[in-house]
Amino acid sequence: MENVAVDLGYGYVKAISSSGKRVIFPSLVGKGYDRGITNILGDTPNDLANIHVAITGEDYFVGELANESRSLSRIFERERFNHMYTHILLNTAIHLVTDGKGGSVNLSTGLPLDFYQAQAKDFQTSITGIQSHIEWKSGPLVEGAKQVNIERALVFPQGASAIFSALINHDGKYTYPHLMNQGTLIGLVDIGFRTTDFVVVEIQQNGSFVPKAKLSGTVDDGVNNLYRDIRQAFKTKTGGADLSEHYISRILKDEQLTYKGNKIDFSNIIQSSKKSIATNIVDRLKNVWAEESDLFDAIFLAGGGGELFEPFIQPHFDNRLVKITESQFANTIGYLRLGKSVFGQLERRKSVI
Repeated sequence: MENVAVDLGYGYVKAISSSGKRVIFPSLVGKGYDRGITNILGDTPNDLANIHVAITGEDYFVGELANESRSLSRIFERERFNHMYTHILLNTAIHLVTDGKGGSVNLSTGLPLDFYQAQAKDFQTSITGIQSHIEWKSGPLVEGAKQVNIERALVFPQGASAIFSALINHDGKYTYPHLMNQGTLIGLVDIGFRTTDFVVVEIQQNGSFVPKAKLSGTVDDGVNNLYRDIRQAFKTKTGGADLSEHYISRILKDEQLTYKGNKIDFSNIIQSSKKSIATNIVDRLKNVWAEESDLFDAIFLAGGGGELFEPFIQPHFDNRLVKITESQFANTIGYLRLGKSVFGQLERRKSVI
């Protein structure tokens, strides 16, 4: 049975299968409609930027294409597992990394630390079982995809899963052997789209680790704050015009945007916003960690926001932060490796019985 890991981030959905296939797309869903007019100028590419699906008779645009929807949504509710769009994103991701083969899979996913204890059990229950049938109208699986059954599901805490991917490689060997001594304290800062998870773990005698609850938690700051500042700056510079998320991505890349024939420079806004957000995150971390962080043996940085904010957060920790390789996929990789281990143990117990 194939093992699949899905990180349902507020910004992006990241997924990996045990066969090695991986995918990433924006965590966006919107009501779909017939786009027949687009074919006037040529066929629409069936790629990740054009995911148009139908579920129980309703059309939806997923990922990048959702920017063209008339009712775009990014799920910010605390209890996201109850939202239909969460299940659309999850199901779509599983289809993509399993090539639409359908059948049964083992799923590993996660929740932010502050939501984990209260929501993990309900989330696990809500995603286990036969998933809705998806009809692919455009996108990578337009040839057809079969229905998925999530045989088993595991929900892990974000951040702690990223530490697992940082400390143990794909061969199951220690990436940093010198950190695997009993009593070693390791911190991790995982900057996501809406939230930043921070976790501290203590290495045990057998090489496992135990999270330190009083030093771990979630900050309600992330990349979304940068989007908000850019959107507000655009509104100020244009006399009140709104800006869609699609153009914010362009601004972050080019640091400018043409409006009514004139270039608007956002470089100063982007820099000052990143600095302010990084300071807010650090202030919360310092409030919880106090001077204990000076005694941590290592501090890792993960998440898509880790890439954006690293230059601004590093000085606050004496440039000791170690950015995890493939930081945006850190939690997903951790989910997959932890899931394979747990599912393997379950199978062995089953065979003994």
